[in-house]
Amino acid sequence: MRTRTVVAGLLLLLVALVGLNYVRVSVRRSAAPPAPARPPSLAEAPVRVYGRIEPLGREVFVGPVQPGRVVRTMVAEGQDVSADQPLCELDSDVARQALRIAMARVEELEARLDMVLDELQRLRPLSRAGAVPEVELSQKLLEEQMLRKQIATAEAEVELRRRELEILTLRSPIDGRLYKFDVRLGEYLTPQDAQRIVLGKRQQQVRLFVESFWTGRVAVGDSFAVHDAESLRPLGRGRVVYLAAYTGARDFRTEDALERLDTKYTQAVLALEDHVEAPLGSLVVCERLAEQEQAR
Repeated sequence: MRTRTVVAGLLLLLVALVGLNYVRVSVRRSAAPPAPARPPSLAEAPVRVYGRIEPLGREVFVGPVQPGRVVRTMVAEGQDVSADQPLCELDSDVARQALRIAMARVEELEARLDMVLDELQRLRPLSRAGAVPEVELSQKLLEEQMLRKQIATAEAEVELRRRELEILTLRSPIDGRLYKFDVRLGEYLTPQDAQRIVLGKRQQQVRLFVESFWTGRVAVGDSFAVHDAESLRPLGRGRVVYLAAYTGARDFRTEDALERLDTKYTQAVLALEDHVEAPLGSLVVCERLAEQEQAR
């Protein structure tokens, strides 16, 4: 009986010592600072850069030289257009009237010149015969010269009025696609409304903004997979055809007016292999393909 009591006491003492040692080790471990994590390696990270879709060679904006009211439209948004094709016409009543007045002025001066030439044809033989004073012939010759100069000035005025009439018809400067045509009959267009008519080539590209920490990881000829930045929907793939030789800066601001983040970046152009079903200006994320996929 006494032996059992001694054994039980020793077991209890052993359990207590083990428990105290476990508590001591646990407290020591919890009090120790955490082990530093392994820093991420950019060399192992996939190259992902953001960009925006635009026509190959960038957009072309068309706007009026002078303000005017839209009286006619000849195209529809999304269609293909050719160079010099009319897009819309502004109110030209005043310009047409000015052209008619200028043309009438030329006709009037030419009629007066014909009369003076007839007079000269009559006066020349009379002047040689001494039947009329020589000064009268000289006056008619001076009048002829003056009328010819006035006709030249009037013809230049006609050409000016004709050009003013022509610029009231907005035309496509390139062969391409009409990506945006925010023009309606009766609206008033001004030179500041150039971004309401946007054209560009049918082939598209992505303008990439390559952050400074990717310097050296993006090169001309690299292939990238293109995804929509919000839904990550795959849009296609493309190849880098241009890498700018300068570094710019972009400012990112939060809701705090005093908080701003300056990011250095280099621009690159990614030519898309196929037409992408995404509107111009869409934000996309591009991931560089693995080495074995670059040649595909």
